[in-house]
Amino acid sequence: MSVIKGAVLALAIQIFSLSALAAERWVVTTLEWPPFTCSRCPENGAAAKALKDTLKTVGVSVEFVFYPWTQAIKRGERPEVVGFFPVWPETFRPGFSPSHLLFRSPLGIIQQRSKPLVWSKLSDLKGKKIGITEGYGNTVEFNRLVKEKILKVEAVKSDDTNLRKVALGQLDGALMDINNARYLMHVTHPKLAGRVSVSPRIVQDKDHFFAFNIHNKAKVDKLNKALANVNYQRIVDDYLLKYMRRLD
Repeated sequence: MSVIKGAVLALAIQIFSLSALAAERWVVTTLEWPPFTCSRCPENGAAAKALKDTLKTVGVSVEFVFYPWTQAIKRGERPEVVGFFPVWPETFRPGFSPSHLLFRSPLGIIQQRSKPLVWSKLSDLKGKKIGITEGYGNTVEFNRLVKEKILKVEAVKSDDTNLRKVALGQLDGALMDINNARYLMHVTHPKLAGRVSVSPRIVQDKDHFFAFNIHNKAKVDKLNKALANVNYQRIVDDYLLKYMRRLD
């Protein structure tokens, strides 16, 4: 009887321990940035699924709250929120702590299909009107060329707006994540796909991180340890292969 009681007690302790682990929940702010983070996408998008799968290995569940990007960053400062993601290095704000690298995705230029841009380096785009999205960090070189007035840019509130402006000829091009551009062209606005194309030249492969606010920076180690349990990039790539392989 004592052996049975001991086994039952051990099982109860194990169940309690697992329940305690599963009880941790992170609220994370993000943006509508398909196919990576998206309230309407399967499993909330590639990056969101990868984050959930990663944190599940250390007993953490995730709740995503979607806002326009600048609001996602601002609301990510609140103590009841762990932070925001996915974020480029140039977009980090003072007081936030970065995770280890999560994944990479190519940044490029979309253009009018009837007037493709000819360029080998960003400075070749001098004289062209290039759209950017408010709150995005872009790249160091791109920002330098804008500051030196070599590049002329127009900031808009969303990637969606950039796509439509390029399609309508109001912009010569726009700086966008290529996978995001493909999704918007072929899923969100399929009628515009005939007017817009993606330049074959890559501006930069962008690194993406999680930004922890000052109230929750102690949680950085938990995510970093969880990243050792998975291949985050592979989860993202497998998602893109599954849901986007037929778009082009």
